[in-house]
Amino acid sequence: MKDNAFLKVFFGVLVAVYFIHQIYAFIYHPIQTESAEYYEMVDGLKISATLIRDEQVVINASGGILHFLADDGSRVAKNGVIANIYSSENDSVLMTEKDAIAKKIADIEELQNYNNLQASDLNLANENVSAAFNGFIRATSNGNFDRASQNAEELLSTINHRQIITGEQTDFTAQLSALNERLQQLNNQLPNATGYLSAQRSGYFVSATDGFESVLNPSMLDSVTPEYLNQLKKDDPAPGAVGKLVSDFEWYLAAKVSINDSLRFKVGDALEIRTSLLSMPTLTATVKQINLSQKGEQAVVIFSCNQMSSELATMRTGNMTVVSNIYQGLRLPKKALRVVDGKTGVFVYSGMSLKFVTVKVIYQNDEIIICEQQQTDTSVLRLYDEVVVKGKKLYDGKIIN
Repeated sequence: MKDNAFLKVFFGVLVAVYFIHQIYAFIYHPIQTESAEYYEMVDGLKISATLIRDEQVVINASGGILHFLADDGSRVAKNGVIANIYSSENDSVLMTEKDAIAKKIADIEELQNYNNLQASDLNLANENVSAAFNGFIRATSNGNFDRASQNAEELLSTINHRQIITGEQTDFTAQLSALNERLQQLNNQLPNATGYLSAQRSGYFVSATDGFESVLNPSMLDSVTPEYLNQLKKDDPAPGAVGKLVSDFEWYLAAKVSINDSLRFKVGDALEIRTSLLSMPTLTATVKQINLSQKGEQAVVIFSCNQMSSELATMRTGNMTVVSNIYQGLRLPKKALRVVDGKTGVFVYSGMSLKFVTVKVIYQNDEIIICEQQQTDTSVLRLYDEVVVKGKKLYDGKIIN
């Protein structure tokens, strides 16, 4: 009996020790690691830029209802037709429906002709559906219903494409037949245009004016001082104005800066400017001139540029960064950095042990470091290495249980 009791106690203690050990192992972490990831750090002067362009206001002097053929932000050639002019709103509505149906027919025919399904990327198709849906939601919430309509068409097209890839739908005959029938009905009802609105020169067509077309003009660069920007007022819209043509030749960015920041630049400097635009994230610019304020406390630096996009054509102001340096490498928390035997490096957790590797820090602040990504066969820090950011009594070769 005593032996049985002893065995029960012994096994009970053994089980308790086992569970305590498991709980301890689960809770206690002798080290903490983070993955070394690629990172690009842009260092430079942040500016609020005002765009100055050669802009010509488009006037509809003949009256009538416009049906635009040029999309907002699209490039048009000199003498190209921007819009047809009709006598009634209903005429324009019929033309809008005709254009939408013709586009649907073209999209479906393109899908039917796409027979290389093995090369189709389902993940990409899903991403396109999500992008079109998110764009529709954003446009609707911002009250941009013209853009929302375009996103709705894109959404339908991307869903049809995905259905073909997945085999959910391969026959669009009935839909195509109904669309062609409606298109024929519209063609029989279409009125003749009473006139045309043409582009007097080439450029990007923007279907709105903001009143700054004449007060922010390239011919007035010498006048663009800090005082001028502070007192900037827009003009009243011109009668009959329906938009403007933005030149795609040289245009300018004006940035008000402190006198000390203006000393970073000199006329003729070629530099890079980062924007938040998808179509033009990076601009190549040149310092055109520097205009000082009357008191000499501020300045306006004017940058010239010849890159243009639909987004830039519709933008008047925007936050940007004039690039001083670009640091590219592997990012880690600063607390990962250690000095061993006079060498600067980090401990990498590999397998069950630690390995000390030296690093070359090319940028650091109070929170992060960026290390040079070296491409050698020697022991160096590599992408996605697990780097120790917290631990005690660390040394090269230490075994971690």
